[in-house]
Amino acid sequence: MSIKTKVTLLTSIWLIGILVVVNCIVYVSFIHIATNNERELLINKAESLLQKFSAADLLEGDLSDSLAYFLPDNGLLRIVNRDGVVVQSARSDDGSISVDSEYVRSMETELYRQGDEQILVARLPIQEDDGLVLGTLEMAEQLEVLEGNINILISILVVSTICAIGVSLLSGVMLSKLIVRPISNMVRTMEEIEQSLVFHKIPLTDGGKDELYMMAATFNRMMDRIEQSFLRQHQFVSDASHELKTPITVIEGYAKMLQRWGLKDEKVGQEAVNSIYGEAVRMKAIAQQLLDLAKLENEFEMVKTEVELVSMCEEVAGMLRKLFHREIRIIPSDNRLTIKGNRVQIKQLLMIILDNAIKYSQKRIDLILTSATFGDTTIPGVEIRIKDYGIGIPRDELTRVFERFYRVDQARHRKTGGTGLGLSIARAIVHRHDGAIRIESEEHEGTEVIVFLPSQ
Repeated sequence: MSIKTKVTLLTSIWLIGILVVVNCIVYVSFIHIATNNERELLINKAESLLQKFSAADLLEGDLSDSLAYFLPDNGLLRIVNRDGVVVQSARSDDGSISVDSEYVRSMETELYRQGDEQILVARLPIQEDDGLVLGTLEMAEQLEVLEGNINILISILVVSTICAIGVSLLSGVMLSKLIVRPISNMVRTMEEIEQSLVFHKIPLTDGGKDELYMMAATFNRMMDRIEQSFLRQHQFVSDASHELKTPITVIEGYAKMLQRWGLKDEKVGQEAVNSIYGEAVRMKAIAQQLLDLAKLENEFEMVKTEVELVSMCEEVAGMLRKLFHREIRIIPSDNRLTIKGNRVQIKQLLMIILDNAIKYSQKRIDLILTSATFGDTTIPGVEIRIKDYGIGIPRDELTRVFERFYRVDQARHRKTGGTGLGLSIARAIVHRHDGAIRIESEEHEGTEVIVFLPSQ
């Protein structure tokens, strides 16, 4: 069963249930109120008769003509003595009212049903001035008007219920269309995407921003992210394939050369082996960095501890000084600057940025550490500035340096052995720590990498 049918049926059943309950309440309330009104009118007539005549006149006199004045329409009036004998009576009905006479000592009313008719009987005691009960005044009335009104009420309720059900079904269909339309559009759009692999969006109306609008807007945003992810993945696979194709081609070429002449010519053989080894090392570095990126992007939980940045920077800088014999200055604003982070990843971040600075500059490198807040917020943290005075990066290339496998100068990176993945890994590490990273550079003057890491 479709959602449209479910919505229509549920709204209709719900409304029908409400109508049945309301109709029952109206019907019962109407009968109760109408019966009480008839009862009060009948009692008032009987009391008027008792006030008009004395007890002796009612029980002993001949009041046939006078009693007729107090008769209700289509009713019966009787005077009953203590023995239960009717001493006087008058009636305006056709004899259809058949109610046994009864002597009572206090006022009472009863409602009888004879066939399809309802008979209302009021019995009032006939008393002397001293309160002695001498007889009973019985007044009965056939409730024809009430029966007619009840029939009219039932007809009105039935007709209004049928009309309401029709309106309910129509409104249910319209409501279901309104609710299901965005869902149907979403399903249709997803089917088109599945068949064509071309991403589409749901057109948004200019109406109020209700839940359906928000659902469609969320779907569109999700499609944007999926499309971007798909394009990045496609670009990533393309770049990785291109990047791995080069060393594989080199290895294949030298292997063929080694196969033909290397076994006879030691010099050619040594050259081929060295080249194959170098390209294999390069492929291993690319694979390892790809694994690092995948791990950073898919790792949901990260163990964080307190990291003291000044001592860590001194440790990393000291190791690089020994390896490359370069001047790296650590300039902290305080002797102790700590953050909450993953020690291994922070160390990897520093190694990547300092390694780039060493590759593309020959002068000293400054590493400046200061306490700072994030942008215009009050989030406390530590700002790390790594500045070199090397060849710099062209201004129009700065926005692309964090892209995977992107190289400002292909020849330059080939010489330095770079893979174009270092800054992508650095940015992933910073984002994993809820921080920010940016690069400022002037060509032929140097480059400065600014990293903010929050303290908590």
